[in-house]
Amino acid sequence: MNKQLSIGLVQMTSSSRIDDNLKRAEAIIQQLVEQGAEAIVLPESFALMEKYNGQKLEYLEKHGNGPVQAWMSETAKKHHVLLVGGTIAIQSNLENRPYARCYIYSEDGIELTHYDKIHMFDVSVKEGESYSESANTLAGERPVAFEWHNIKFGCSVCYDLRFPELYRYYQAHNVEVILAPSAFTLATGRVHWQLLLQARAVENLAFVVAPNQTGTHDNQRKTYGHSMTVDPWGAIVGELAEQQDGLLCTLDLSKIESIKEKFPVHQHRKLMS
Repeated sequence: MNKQLSIGLVQMTSSSRIDDNLKRAEAIIQQLVEQGAEAIVLPESFALMEKYNGQKLEYLEKHGNGPVQAWMSETAKKHHVLLVGGTIAIQSNLENRPYARCYIYSEDGIELTHYDKIHMFDVSVKEGESYSESANTLAGERPVAFEWHNIKFGCSVCYDLRFPELYRYYQAHNVEVILAPSAFTLATGRVHWQLLLQARAVENLAFVVAPNQTGTHDNQRKTYGHSMTVDPWGAIVGELAEQQDGLLCTLDLSKIESIKEKFPVHQHRKLMS
């Protein structure tokens, strides 16, 4: 049976001004809904790209209570779409180290589940550009898969893409659509973004949906853009360049079973964790 999903990816240059970011996101969401999107995925840090370390603590929200969570719920309900909310800072049990949490809301505005980014971006990208995400963010500990309208989704965020064992969990749970909202840097994006997205799609025979931040932010950080969706055979379904915009992709989910029947790679595994 043919099963399709029209999904919209939001590509933004988020700033340190939450109201401006939400207005930009709302405009792109409206555009995607008018084009027929049933689901919308926002990028990592969509509501706030910190201008200085610790700024996110000024806008910290508690789980189930806060203006950005309210905005996501209201937006999902207003547009009658599944909304995947990139990440926002949510209070943990450790002071000054909130979770980077991705919320998922149904078309009724009800929270379906949430995922806390597991892998922290503690790297030196190039001379003069380094990151220590674990210094001000608490890592999550569990994969999160969920079902919506008989479609199985798996959650991940940005740096998670470099750790295939997370996606093996989703493959074992028959996930059809891997979500990967990101804020991939310009330097690493040029060499690894498309490669990683295609690898995760091909090895798990699933669609990968990855909206990214783009351009130069007001903290002078540069992100790569090129939001894209990749199909289970590694083909790019749709891709943006560097502009702030929306990307609508139609996923033919029946393609997954068709490939698995002809190419049953998962039945050939020899080494199990």
